[in-house]
Amino acid sequence: MQHDLAIIGSGFGGSIAALIAKQMGMKPVLIEKGSHPRFAIGESSTPQASISLANIADTYNLPRLEPLTRYGLWKETYPELNCGPKRGFTYIHHPNIEHELLVAASPDGYDCDSQWYRADTDAFLVDEVKQAGIDYFDNVDVKLEEREGWHLSSENFSCSANFLIDATGGANPLGIPQDISMLQTNSRVIYSHFEGVTPWGELHGKPQHPYPCHDAALHHVFSGGWMYVLHFDNGITSAGFVLDCNARPNDTWETLMDELPYINEQFKNAKSTMPLVTTSRVQRRSTEIAGDNWAMLPSAAAFLDPLHSAGNAHTLSGIERLMPILSEPPKQRANLLRQYERTTFHELELLDKLIHGCYKCFEDFDLFSQFAMLYFSGADFTERQRRAGKNTSFLNSGDTAFCEMVEGLYARVIDPTILANTIGMGIRGAIEPWNLVGLCDPTKQNMYDYA
Repeated sequence: MQHDLAIIGSGFGGSIAALIAKQMGMKPVLIEKGSHPRFAIGESSTPQASISLANIADTYNLPRLEPLTRYGLWKETYPELNCGPKRGFTYIHHPNIEHELLVAASPDGYDCDSQWYRADTDAFLVDEVKQAGIDYFDNVDVKLEEREGWHLSSENFSCSANFLIDATGGANPLGIPQDISMLQTNSRVIYSHFEGVTPWGELHGKPQHPYPCHDAALHHVFSGGWMYVLHFDNGITSAGFVLDCNARPNDTWETLMDELPYINEQFKNAKSTMPLVTTSRVQRRSTEIAGDNWAMLPSAAAFLDPLHSAGNAHTLSGIERLMPILSEPPKQRANLLRQYERTTFHELELLDKLIHGCYKCFEDFDLFSQFAMLYFSGADFTERQRRAGKNTSFLNSGDTAFCEMVEGLYARVIDPTILANTIGMGIRGAIEPWNLVGLCDPTKQNMYDYA
């Protein structure tokens, strides 16, 4: 079988890339080592992810993707696909849970983003691939050989392709060397899916909250780590402790529950639906992201940390940038692929600073609430630019002044000789050029409604 494009990995990124390729007039093949439905990480969407997905649906005439961009429309159109509402971002500090930060990312519970129950979402997109008449093969562990293109083979399977996309979640079928020495974020995860988790709002909701505080990506923040809690409408909750490897090298699920009584309260009736997974350091980074006849999606090239839910948006943004390149003549395509690699590396460097800087602030929630505004100002500014029809970058990473501002404040946060209160006082002024919604406004008392 001869194809224009081979895509390895049928998570949402690989399936969407295959659907786009078909609409571009290419002949793609999608190859999966496992099968669907299956568990996958990367379950929380953001406005930038929804904007990218809506643009993909419109640009490539893929209208069946459009309902996935708004929770209410998703529920109306595909009620059989499990998901959950994501109104925004909730951060609770422990042990003093009166310290809160809530940032709304949507005007209401219909037009908000969604928590993706990936077993359903990924299987749905694979079905879309099949319905489009795209060649799809699962339970295939391919061997790759470069022969004026690519030859892919395994027992009872072989095909050839001119170009290859790695859309795996780090399986690295191309064998690209890895180097995490330049990454500052250093975390590990203990996670599972659960039934019987009590919504935080039923325990500690308050009238001043701009949305039900559990209809969000809920972050429990404490010294040396944090916990994500994501609710789906089918009664399943995705939850995991994300721990600084240096600060908390030996903690277990049980020791953390003993240490954090309010989290223990939320999980006292919870039962896991799958065994707990305990990882070593989760960060990874490829030394290359693209070559003359291959490329990685961002999710295949690197993984940082789930803080702020940036992963799905980064993957979709990468798809938007990568796929048009494949229609260019070989000479121009090679130059554009090198630019795609440089841009993706730059985005990862910015995101690493935004995440690691937050880790350095976990003990001081006032400072954390200020430093997190670097992420939210960049994200909100980018979203508004895109809604206005302007071409812009992931998390405003193409704005040199914004990146220099982040670099300067990050350097101050990680410097132990600089007092925290002097950093916090400077953040509001630093983000002013990109702060269109009154972030860092002390009168809002960390409760940011959608504006």
